[in-house]
Amino acid sequence: MFIAKNLKRLRLEKGLTQEELAQRVGVTGQAVSKWERDECYPDITLLPGLANIFGVTVDGLLGMEAINDREKLWDIHAHANTLCVQGKYRDAAVFLEEALKTYPSDHGLLDAHAISLVMAGDDPCRAIEVYERMMAEDTSDKHRGTIAAVLCYLYHYNDMTKKAALLARSRPHAVESRELLLPDFLPPEQRGEYLRKYIPGILIKIRKLIDGENLTQEERLRAVTLGTDICDESIDLDKTIDTIIKFLNR
Repeated sequence: MFIAKNLKRLRLEKGLTQEELAQRVGVTGQAVSKWERDECYPDITLLPGLANIFGVTVDGLLGMEAINDREKLWDIHAHANTLCVQGKYRDAAVFLEEALKTYPSDHGLLDAHAISLVMAGDDPCRAIEVYERMMAEDTSDKHRGTIAAVLCYLYHYNDMTKKAALLARSRPHAVESRELLLPDFLPPEQRGEYLRKYIPGILIKIRKLIDGENLTQEERLRAVTLGTDICDESIDLDKTIDTIIKFLNR
Protein backbone atom coordinates (compact mmCIF):
# COMPACT_ATOMS: atom_id res chain seq x y z
CA MET A 1 0.00 0.00 0.00
CA PHE A 2 0.99 3.64 -0.46
CA ILE A 3 -0.74 5.04 2.63
CA ALA A 4 2.42 6.44 4.22
CA LYS A 5 3.34 8.51 1.17
CA ASN A 6 -0.28 9.55 0.59
CA LEU A 7 -0.86 10.62 4.20
CA LYS A 8 2.14 12.91 4.21
CA ARG A 9 1.31 14.38 0.80
CA LEU A 10 -2.36 14.97 1.66
CA ARG A 11 -1.52 16.42 5.10
CA LEU A 12 0.93 18.92 3.60
CA GLU A 13 -1.53 19.84 0.85
CA LYS A 14 -4.11 20.49 3.56
CA GLY A 15 -1.62 22.62 5.50
CA LEU A 16 -1.83 20.51 8.64
CA THR A 17 0.93 19.60 11.07
CA GLN A 18 1.21 16.04 12.33
CA GLU A 19 -0.12 17.16 15.73
CA GLU A 20 -3.12 18.91 14.15
CA LEU A 21 -4.01 15.82 12.12
CA ALA A 22 -3.54 13.64 15.19
CA GLN A 23 -5.92 15.86 17.19
CA ARG A 24 -8.60 15.59 14.53
CA VAL A 25 -8.62 11.79 14.53
CA GLY A 26 -7.95 11.30 18.24
CA VAL A 27 -4.42 9.89 18.22
CA THR A 28 -0.99 11.17 19.19
CA GLY A 29 1.36 13.08 16.95
CA GLN A 30 3.82 10.23 17.40
CA ALA A 31 1.27 7.83 15.85
CA VAL A 32 0.90 10.04 12.78
CA SER A 33 4.68 10.28 12.52
CA LYS A 34 4.93 6.47 12.51
CA TRP A 35 2.24 6.22 9.83
CA GLU A 36 4.13 8.60 7.58
CA ARG A 37 7.41 6.75 8.14
CA ASP A 38 5.62 3.53 7.12
CA GLU A 39 6.41 1.93 10.48
CA CYS A 40 2.76 1.00 11.08
CA TYR A 41 -0.71 1.62 9.62
CA PRO A 42 -3.70 3.54 10.98
CA ASP A 43 -6.39 1.41 12.58
CA ILE A 44 -8.97 0.42 9.97
CA THR A 45 -11.67 2.30 11.90
CA LEU A 46 -9.75 5.57 11.34
CA LEU A 47 -9.59 5.28 7.55
CA PRO A 48 -13.04 6.77 6.72
CA GLY A 49 -12.35 9.76 8.98
CA LEU A 50 -8.91 10.35 7.49
CA ALA A 51 -10.37 10.11 3.98
CA ASN A 52 -13.06 12.67 4.87
CA ILE A 53 -10.49 15.09 6.30
CA PHE A 54 -8.60 15.09 3.00
CA GLY A 55 -11.65 14.88 0.73
CA VAL A 56 -10.62 11.60 -0.89
CA THR A 57 -11.99 8.07 -0.94
CA VAL A 58 -10.57 5.34 1.29
CA ASP A 59 -9.23 3.69 -1.88
CA GLY A 60 -7.52 6.96 -2.77
CA LEU A 61 -6.01 7.18 0.70
CA LEU A 62 -4.68 3.63 0.47
CA GLY A 63 -3.36 4.18 -3.05
CA MET A 64 -5.53 1.52 -4.68
CA GLU A 65 -5.54 3.47 -7.94
CA ALA A 66 -1.77 3.00 -8.17
CA ILE A 67 -2.05 -0.64 -7.11
CA ASN A 68 -4.58 -1.32 -9.86
CA ASP A 69 -2.50 0.49 -12.48
CA ARG A 70 -1.70 -2.20 -15.07
CA GLU A 71 1.10 -0.07 -16.52
CA LYS A 72 2.85 -0.20 -13.15
CA LEU A 73 2.60 -3.99 -13.22
CA TRP A 74 4.09 -4.05 -16.70
CA ASP A 75 6.96 -1.87 -15.46
CA ILE A 76 7.60 -4.32 -12.62
CA HIS A 77 7.64 -7.26 -15.02
CA ALA A 78 9.91 -5.40 -17.43
CA HIS A 79 12.45 -4.55 -14.73
CA ALA A 80 12.43 -8.10 -13.36
CA ASN A 81 12.88 -9.48 -16.86
CA THR A 82 15.82 -7.14 -17.48
CA LEU A 83 17.49 -8.40 -14.31
CA CYS A 84 16.94 -12.03 -15.38
CA VAL A 85 18.30 -11.39 -18.87
CA GLN A 86 21.43 -9.96 -17.22
CA GLY A 87 21.68 -13.14 -15.13
CA LYS A 88 20.89 -11.25 -11.91
CA TYR A 89 18.32 -13.79 -10.74
CA ARG A 90 18.90 -13.18 -7.03
CA ASP A 91 18.33 -9.44 -7.51
CA ALA A 92 15.18 -10.22 -9.48
CA ALA A 93 13.92 -12.48 -6.69
CA VAL A 94 14.44 -9.76 -4.07
CA PHE A 95 12.77 -7.13 -6.29
CA LEU A 96 9.77 -9.37 -7.00
CA GLU A 97 9.42 -10.34 -3.34
CA GLU A 98 9.00 -6.66 -2.55
CA ALA A 99 6.50 -6.18 -5.39
CA LEU A 100 4.41 -9.10 -4.11
CA LYS A 101 3.81 -7.19 -0.87
CA THR A 102 1.66 -4.87 -2.95
CA TYR A 103 0.33 -7.47 -5.41
CA PRO A 104 0.23 -10.70 -3.31
CA SER A 105 -2.26 -12.49 -5.56
CA ASP A 106 -0.86 -11.58 -8.96
CA HIS A 107 0.04 -14.92 -10.53
CA GLY A 108 2.23 -13.30 -13.15
CA LEU A 109 4.46 -11.89 -10.42
CA LEU A 110 4.31 -15.15 -8.46
CA ASP A 111 5.43 -17.04 -11.55
CA ALA A 112 8.27 -14.60 -12.25
CA HIS A 113 9.32 -14.76 -8.60
CA ALA A 114 9.34 -18.56 -8.61
CA ILE A 115 11.39 -18.64 -11.82
CA SER A 116 13.94 -16.19 -10.42
CA LEU A 117 14.23 -18.28 -7.24
CA VAL A 118 14.79 -21.42 -9.29
CA MET A 119 17.40 -19.79 -11.50
CA ALA A 120 19.17 -18.17 -8.52
CA GLY A 121 19.54 -21.72 -7.23
CA ASP A 122 20.07 -20.86 -3.58
CA ASP A 123 16.56 -21.20 -2.13
CA PRO A 124 14.88 -24.30 -3.62
CA CYS A 125 12.49 -24.75 -0.69
CA ARG A 126 11.17 -21.20 -1.14
CA ALA A 127 10.72 -21.85 -4.87
CA ILE A 128 8.81 -25.04 -4.08
CA GLU A 129 6.54 -23.13 -1.68
CA VAL A 130 5.72 -20.54 -4.35
CA TYR A 131 5.01 -23.15 -7.03
CA GLU A 132 2.86 -25.20 -4.62
CA ARG A 133 0.82 -22.11 -3.84
CA MET A 134 0.37 -21.40 -7.55
CA MET A 135 -0.59 -25.02 -8.15
CA ALA A 136 -3.31 -24.73 -5.51
CA GLU A 137 -4.66 -21.38 -6.72
CA ASP A 138 -4.26 -21.40 -10.52
CA THR A 139 -7.32 -22.60 -12.42
CA SER A 140 -5.70 -22.67 -15.87
CA ASP A 141 -4.97 -26.24 -16.99
CA LYS A 142 -2.10 -24.99 -19.15
CA HIS A 143 -0.46 -23.10 -16.29
CA ARG A 144 -1.00 -25.95 -13.86
CA GLY A 145 0.64 -28.33 -16.33
CA THR A 146 3.76 -26.18 -16.53
CA ILE A 147 3.83 -25.68 -12.78
CA ALA A 148 3.49 -29.42 -12.20
CA ALA A 149 6.40 -30.16 -14.53
CA VAL A 150 8.66 -27.70 -12.73
CA LEU A 151 7.58 -29.00 -9.34
CA CYS A 152 8.39 -32.56 -10.35
CA TYR A 153 11.99 -31.63 -11.12
CA LEU A 154 12.30 -29.41 -8.03
CA TYR A 155 11.07 -32.27 -5.83
CA HIS A 156 13.47 -34.66 -7.54
CA TYR A 157 16.50 -32.41 -7.21
CA ASN A 158 15.72 -31.81 -3.53
CA ASP A 159 15.51 -35.47 -2.50
CA MET A 160 11.72 -35.66 -2.69
CA THR A 161 11.62 -38.21 -5.49
CA LYS A 162 8.54 -40.02 -4.17
CA LYS A 163 6.64 -36.73 -4.17
CA ALA A 164 7.85 -36.05 -7.72
CA ALA A 165 6.67 -39.49 -8.87
CA LEU A 166 3.29 -39.04 -7.18
CA LEU A 167 2.73 -35.68 -8.87
CA ALA A 168 3.93 -37.03 -12.24
CA ARG A 169 1.47 -39.94 -11.97
CA SER A 170 -1.37 -37.47 -11.45
CA ARG A 171 -0.74 -35.74 -14.78
CA PRO A 172 -2.81 -36.60 -17.90
CA HIS A 173 -1.84 -39.50 -20.16
CA ALA A 174 0.06 -38.64 -23.34
CA VAL A 175 -3.03 -39.36 -25.48
CA GLU A 176 -4.79 -36.53 -23.61
CA SER A 177 -2.09 -34.01 -24.46
CA ARG A 178 -2.75 -31.09 -26.78
CA GLU A 179 -0.28 -32.37 -29.38
CA LEU A 180 -2.12 -35.67 -29.79
CA LEU A 181 -5.69 -34.50 -29.12
CA LEU A 182 -5.97 -31.32 -31.17
CA PRO A 183 -5.14 -32.75 -34.65
CA ASP A 184 -8.42 -34.72 -34.69
CA PHE A 185 -10.35 -31.45 -34.68
CA LEU A 186 -8.34 -29.40 -37.17
CA PRO A 187 -9.27 -28.91 -40.84
CA PRO A 188 -7.29 -31.29 -43.11
CA GLU A 189 -5.00 -28.55 -44.42
CA GLN A 190 -4.06 -27.48 -40.87
CA ARG A 191 -3.88 -31.00 -39.47
CA GLY A 192 -0.91 -32.05 -41.59
CA GLU A 193 0.99 -28.84 -40.87
CA TYR A 194 0.36 -29.21 -37.14
CA LEU A 195 1.52 -32.84 -37.03
CA ARG A 196 4.67 -32.08 -39.03
CA LYS A 197 5.45 -29.32 -36.55
CA TYR A 198 4.98 -31.29 -33.34
CA ILE A 199 5.66 -34.96 -34.09
CA PRO A 200 9.46 -34.43 -34.43
CA GLY A 201 9.58 -32.82 -30.99
CA ILE A 202 7.60 -35.68 -29.45
CA LEU A 203 9.90 -38.25 -31.05
CA ILE A 204 13.03 -36.36 -29.94
CA LYS A 205 11.72 -36.28 -26.37
CA ILE A 206 11.11 -40.05 -26.48
CA ARG A 207 14.62 -40.63 -27.86
CA LYS A 208 16.12 -38.50 -25.08
CA LEU A 209 14.21 -40.52 -22.49
CA ILE A 210 15.66 -43.71 -23.99
CA ASP A 211 19.21 -42.36 -24.28
CA GLY A 212 19.09 -40.43 -21.03
CA GLU A 213 19.52 -36.67 -21.15
CA ASN A 214 22.92 -35.46 -20.02
CA LEU A 215 21.66 -32.19 -18.62
CA THR A 216 22.76 -30.58 -15.38
CA GLN A 217 20.17 -29.71 -12.79
CA GLU A 218 20.37 -26.04 -13.79
CA GLU A 219 19.99 -26.83 -17.50
CA ARG A 220 17.00 -29.10 -16.86
CA LEU A 221 15.24 -26.56 -14.67
CA ARG A 222 16.07 -23.74 -17.07
CA ALA A 223 14.56 -25.71 -19.96
CA VAL A 224 11.32 -26.50 -18.12
CA THR A 225 10.93 -23.25 -16.19
CA LEU A 226 11.74 -20.84 -19.00
CA GLY A 227 9.87 -22.84 -21.63
CA THR A 228 12.96 -23.71 -23.64
CA ASP A 229 12.31 -27.46 -23.45
CA ILE A 230 11.94 -27.58 -27.22
CA CYS A 231 14.63 -29.12 -29.35
CA ASP A 232 16.28 -26.37 -31.38
CA GLU A 233 18.88 -28.70 -32.85
CA SER A 234 18.74 -30.16 -36.32
CA ILE A 235 16.48 -33.17 -35.82
CA ASP A 236 17.79 -36.40 -37.32
CA LEU A 237 14.48 -38.21 -37.74
CA ASP A 238 16.06 -41.34 -39.19
CA LYS A 239 18.34 -41.74 -36.18
CA THR A 240 15.51 -40.90 -33.80
CA ILE A 241 13.09 -43.42 -35.28
CA ASP A 242 15.82 -46.07 -35.49
CA THR A 243 16.63 -45.56 -31.78
CA ILE A 244 12.96 -45.90 -30.80
CA ILE A 245 12.45 -49.04 -32.92
CA LYS A 246 15.57 -50.73 -31.54
CA PHE A 247 14.46 -49.96 -28.00
CA LEU A 248 10.97 -51.37 -28.58
CA ASN A 249 12.37 -54.52 -30.18
CA ARG A 250 14.71 -55.38 -27.30
